[in-house]
Amino acid sequence: MPPSSNNKKKTRKKKRNGSGNESASSSGEVDLNAEVYEALTRLADSLAQLDERRDPLPTVASSTSPSSTSPTAHDPPQSPVGGRNEGNEGGGKNSAENNITEHVASLKIQPKEEATSGKTSTTEDIKHGNSNDNALSETENIFSTPLPLSHWRVLTTEVEAAYKLLNDGAEYIHATSTKYALVGKVDSKEGGNLAVELRKGAELIGTGTLLLFSPTSGASRSLRHYVKQSSRAVIASVLSLIQSFEDGSAVKGVTFVDVKNTTSNEKKIHDNPNNVAAQKTGAVWSACESLQRSLPKGNRAAMRRELMVWVRDCKESIEEFEEIIELGPKLDSVSEGGGDGSNDRFVHEFQVDEQYSEREIGVAKAAVNVMKCSKNVLGLALKACECVGEKISEVPSTEKKITASDGNEHSAQNEVEKKEQNEDMLQWISNLHELAREVGEGVTDFGILLYPPIDLTESNEGGCLKEDATSRHNGLVIPNLGTSKVGRCLQHQLNRLADCVMYIYDGTLSGSRESIQSCMSGEVTELTVKMTKAIQVRGTEVEQSIMSTA
Repeated sequence: MPPSSNNKKKTRKKKRNGSGNESASSSGEVDLNAEVYEALTRLADSLAQLDERRDPLPTVASSTSPSSTSPTAHDPPQSPVGGRNEGNEGGGKNSAENNITEHVASLKIQPKEEATSGKTSTTEDIKHGNSNDNALSETENIFSTPLPLSHWRVLTTEVEAAYKLLNDGAEYIHATSTKYALVGKVDSKEGGNLAVELRKGAELIGTGTLLLFSPTSGASRSLRHYVKQSSRAVIASVLSLIQSFEDGSAVKGVTFVDVKNTTSNEKKIHDNPNNVAAQKTGAVWSACESLQRSLPKGNRAAMRRELMVWVRDCKESIEEFEEIIELGPKLDSVSEGGGDGSNDRFVHEFQVDEQYSEREIGVAKAAVNVMKCSKNVLGLALKACECVGEKISEVPSTEKKITASDGNEHSAQNEVEKKEQNEDMLQWISNLHELAREVGEGVTDFGILLYPPIDLTESNEGGCLKEDATSRHNGLVIPNLGTSKVGRCLQHQLNRLADCVMYIYDGTLSGSRESIQSCMSGEVTELTVKMTKAIQVRGTEVEQSIMSTA
């Protein structure tokens, strides 16, 4: 007997309420949700492995054919929002367009078995020392190889193209995610088609990120950090949205196995209020809007933001430890008073955890003064970068050859010299910023050791760095602060402060060997002299405070 119409309705209803996997497999259809989810997972892993500190290794083009949904080298990337990118027309932007298409080709999201067929470095390989990148196994020396910059205020054509890809991708995902959340509840097949559209937006974001990580983009470590952070947030939110439809949690009355809360294969019915999809979509919107509105534009904005973050961290650490110091030294013994002394014991136990001893408080005060000095040096570095950045003049872009075809050889030579000088200034800014990074991160390193009780035990192990000898920086002397962990970290921090200040005080441009002081304002020059004296005083204070604990 043929099934009744009621049974047919129940069957269709069951397929709509299922996770989508059963209906897709039973009908022989491709589960686009699962396919896109796997593809975006591989993209997320690729973005996670991008190294902000160095240029990526050259990638070998895959022999597999490009995905039908991805732009190719023969098809310049299109903006899903407004057709082809408007800025790609004209001879002046051919180089940027070529770079984009190369990165789109390298972004091909292959099936897992194809993606892992080549010998590439994974997170586990790096962790166990099996990476192909020999540089990863070497001792870090960030200052020896700071990233070269291509711009300061004015973005290059390639960087502008990368930002357009990022913005277009975010805008496309923002619009498509709403349709996906609404349609996916009633039609899994159409929802899968919209998942493919989400992947297109993700590919644009991935391409823009890779473009900014390329050596030719001249993006700073700071810019790479913020781009990677924003793009990963968008991809992660899209993955979470698609997963909610894959496991059925976004569909009301769905039947699925709750792996976390059951020890058997028993299926549980979850009748949720049907707001999971709305929550996931809201997370996608938030990530996309953050990328479009909060991502710093160019090297100057990104590097200034990072410097200000370190200044803020210094300020918060100073306030925190000054509050502890204001409590005064803790009592050596429980006060003798009336009663059973239970209240005194409670106060004493609290003081042990939250206050310094008489022996420690001098070291803490000296260390906080080093924090204040670090904050001021970071502010000095920020001003110095601005001074040098103001001197960087506009020259013809790299796409336009500087020649003497017009007969004016002197003019062409001036342009070449100006371009080389700009490159020297940009490299100086990059070098100084890496020195400032060590200062900013160093405050956190020795700040962790300042929580009471402070370990002042002399030891040959631990500490920030083994700097047992007195250090000299062109007349600026940093004393030997012993072998305790806190002493070594403070000595390391004082050396980093001296490196940073002296690089501003007597730094030179690598090409012309011209002193960088010609770029500095009177305020920066005066502050440099003051900070040189302040570092010397702070070093003496820390040395005396540590010696008094012996």
